[in-house]
Amino acid sequence: MSSLEFDEMAVSERGPDLDIVIAGGGLAGLSLALALQHRNVEAHVFEYHPYFKADTATAIGIGPNGVTALEGIKSGLSSIISQAGSYTNNIKLTYFRDGKEDPPRITNVPPKKYITVRWKSVQEILASLVDNKRIVFSHKLIGYRPSKGGVEAYFRCGNALDRIKVVWTKLLIGADGIWSAVRKQMVGDSPRYLNLVHWNALLYNPDLNRVYKGIKEGEIIARTMENMQAHSIIAHAGDYTLWVLRTKDESEDLANSLVGGRGGIGIPGCKARALKQLDGLEGWDSVREVIDATSEDIISERKIMDRLPLDKWTDADGHVLLIGDAAHAQYVGPGQGARTAFEDAHQLSLLLQHV
Repeated sequence: MSSLEFDEMAVSERGPDLDIVIAGGGLAGLSLALALQHRNVEAHVFEYHPYFKADTATAIGIGPNGVTALEGIKSGLSSIISQAGSYTNNIKLTYFRDGKEDPPRITNVPPKKYITVRWKSVQEILASLVDNKRIVFSHKLIGYRPSKGGVEAYFRCGNALDRIKVVWTKLLIGADGIWSAVRKQMVGDSPRYLNLVHWNALLYNPDLNRVYKGIKEGEIIARTMENMQAHSIIAHAGDYTLWVLRTKDESEDLANSLVGGRGGIGIPGCKARALKQLDGLEGWDSVREVIDATSEDIISERKIMDRLPLDKWTDADGHVLLIGDAAHAQYVGPGQGARTAFEDAHQLSLLLQHV
């Protein structure tokens, strides 16, 4: 937004001056808020939704770098999160080339080094540990402009997001995801489509015997076709079984058929579209089975996007900063996005504590 647009905006309310405003209550924003709280640095999270949003239908893999960052955010945090998911013991990868199946490769994972856990569970844990007086709901960041010693952050707020509130802050942190309003103003670019469409769901399966029996405790099973024409994951994630199916979309016909151009959860026909990607594929019966066992209303269907790298993540003389997917949204394959968000939160909290 330009300064003129801000000048013409009808401001309904001016909020209190704050040291640090974090736009976005996802994993990056809440992790940073918790890390700063642990270091007695005051920060407030402004979340777009009136409550933390419903389930994302996915799980994340937290490897050693993520575990180390979680422990830096708050001692014992990785152990708390592991109790909501499971430690991964082995990863079984089957590769298909020239229509044939290679012998599966099994990688044993060192004990307690890799956690697979429901995304929503991690968000709930982080939110429960942050002082609720520092979380503000129903505030959608729409832009900012420099102001002496900081910036003015502009929000649409209220139940209908029909009021405009201005909050002055020394530091505005854009943790508002891949479609970040902060990045839109700072850089002006858009997320990049990777010509991949992705389906995933979480099945409640606490005894590994309710809806799908093909997964063992602590196991991840991956299948990949050459050239990544199709890729699948079935994983044990605590009380849930995660499945993922991803397929190439070079023509962009699939992407163009998605609701709103992005997709969503429970879109009519999403289950049939996922199953159609497996037509004619040999050796993928277990993937068909787990998709068949899933109710359509819990399946997520979406395009896979990323963000191009930036030379710097700051603006307004250092009073605005990007972290998480707003800074470096990336291919979702190994769950590296969540791990990197935890690293962002840990390292930034150390810097802000020092300042």
